[in-house]
Amino acid sequence: MTEQEMRDLFREMRDEPVPADSLARVRARLANRAPRRHWWILVPAAAVALSIVSVVMFRPAPPPIPGPVIVAKTAPPPVKIAPVQIPPRPKRARPKPVAAVPVSMIRIETPDPEVVILLVN
Repeated sequence: MTEQEMRDLFREMRDEPVPADSLARVRARLANRAPRRHWWILVPAAAVALSIVSVVMFRPAPPPIPGPVIVAKTAPPPVKIAPVQIPPRPKRARPKPVAAVPVSMIRIETPDPEVVILLVN
């Protein structure tokens, strides 16, 4: 049987009405079927609950907090610290004022009246 023949057969089966007695038998079986009990879920749940209870009930007591320990010590002799001598900062050399020097200027004119070259000495 080829795929095409199987498809045609399924189309014909789909179009045929289902007999009423078959539907009644299926519905009766579903109604009589007992609901499934998932008892196996209870085993891991009980194990988890038991482990939590055992951790809470049987955990060791926290260790006692020790009080302050008092030890008699003699104070060390004070250390004498010599004062630190900071050397004075050197003074910056300030530039001396320059006497007014005459400025010489050379003006060069080019053929273009908009351009002028100035040389300053």
